[in-house]
Amino acid sequence: MVRDYFSLVRHPDNAALFQAVEMSILAAQSGLPLHIHAEGLRGTGKTSILRAAKSIVPRIERVKGCLFNCDPQAPHCPEHASLGPAEIAQLGTEWIPMPFLEISHSAKVATVVGGIDLERLVNRAHPEAALLPGTLAQAHRGIVFVDEINRLADTSPELADVLLDVMGTKPGRLQIEDPGLPKIEISSLVTVWAASNPDEDPGPLEGIRRQLADRFDLCIGVKRPTSFATLMAILQPQQESLQQTEKGRQAVAARLSNGLGRLQQLEVGVDILSFLAQTYLDHGLESLRALEAITLAARLHAALAGKKQVDKADLQAVIPLALKHRAAPHVIADIMECLSKKGQEKPVEVQEVPAVAMETGAQNRGFLSRLFGSLREQESEEKRGHLTVSTPLAMPPRGEEKRAAVVESNLLNPELITIVAPPNAAKPLTEVAEGRMVMGEAELDRDK
Repeated sequence: MVRDYFSLVRHPDNAALFQAVEMSILAAQSGLPLHIHAEGLRGTGKTSILRAAKSIVPRIERVKGCLFNCDPQAPHCPEHASLGPAEIAQLGTEWIPMPFLEISHSAKVATVVGGIDLERLVNRAHPEAALLPGTLAQAHRGIVFVDEINRLADTSPELADVLLDVMGTKPGRLQIEDPGLPKIEISSLVTVWAASNPDEDPGPLEGIRRQLADRFDLCIGVKRPTSFATLMAILQPQQESLQQTEKGRQAVAARLSNGLGRLQQLEVGVDILSFLAQTYLDHGLESLRALEAITLAARLHAALAGKKQVDKADLQAVIPLALKHRAAPHVIADIMECLSKKGQEKPVEVQEVPAVAMETGAQNRGFLSRLFGSLREQESEEKRGHLTVSTPLAMPPRGEEKRAAVVESNLLNPELITIVAPPNAAKPLTEVAEGRMVMGEAELDRDK
């Protein structure tokens, strides 16, 4: 039994999921999907929240009787794509609840994608080869929910591949192939919601299919409640009256409707975009989808909050969700710290940098990238098996005195290594030649 959305207890450890759900529904209304993935231990209520949201989805207008949910302003299915406005008007339109469907682990590819309509094929009066839309085609302009998506990606890789196509772009691509029918490719505006428990086999989604994990715009961590008052509210739920439930439903509907109107006019300032671009470069984010997800989610967050422009508070709300599955925790913490200081820094006078210095700096950055890359490779070796190296205890003070004492130390534990600075005066990094940045004992001896 699916619980009512308004009967679920909201608390600090699941509040982000409630907000992400409403942001995603608003995005689906606007025609630009926001895919969300709820991650947390079993029994934290993430699946209940996602399924309960079915009761708050708005209505959409479609071509009357169209199983593909064709938008009358932009029909896309094989039957209506070639029709003009007058022909669509003659067919008529109808309003239906936004589709909300699920993909089970036992589903076949043909069920999810679509195939031949057997009923029309065996019709004695008028037999014909026709297309029967699958779950994804029927969910056009709506939502598809996949529970335990990490297990689905492990046990049904063919379904994961289908989701990759649908979520790869906005709109996505749905390709239907079946013997007896020509290959059909249609656009797909499907919003994918998913839930998983990263502590159960086969593990977190990003460890199984990184491509699929990256397709989700937001990854929301849901935790067990930690407040006594919250637990008591869950154990002794208040029986809301029909009037209170209807009042809550009207409030959500108004928030989504007003948010949709604001979203069309809401702007993202150049300073926000500049900060995101610099963050991508400075912190080495892998996927450009991270920036797209942050920008879209920040606009949605601002629209629901009644703002006319995205500000720092919107970024602070969505960046941890957009990067949870894309960056290490310390990287996210660094980005959030930079964001908190945004606007506080004093303007710095820009000085022209000589071309030679810029070229030297670029060479040094290339060298450092290779150096850090080799350290990452050695870190991978450390994870696969214990890696030890022989490291000198200290640099010798004079060339003729060689210290033979070595210590077996973990390469990744610098506290076990004693380092003595060379006797020469320090120079700015941009003035040091690449070949002299890392020197051995022989090179240091020659400099004395």
